[in-house]
Amino acid sequence: MAGGGEYSKSSTSRSGATSNTLCVCGRIAVVRTVKSGPNVGLKFHGCPNWPVSL
Repeated sequence: MAGGGEYSKSSTSRSGATSNTLCVCGRIAVVRTVKSGPNVGLKFHGCPNWPVSL
């Protein structure tokens, strides 16, 4: 994960849909999009508290 140590865990159903992706802080992760660099446009799960420090 990008953004300084964001980690997630997720549950995947038989259909392949991901749900309840949790951040290490315990809150449900949000889907973000890479805005620069070689991975621009790719989506990833990130902490809903970022960039706020915990």
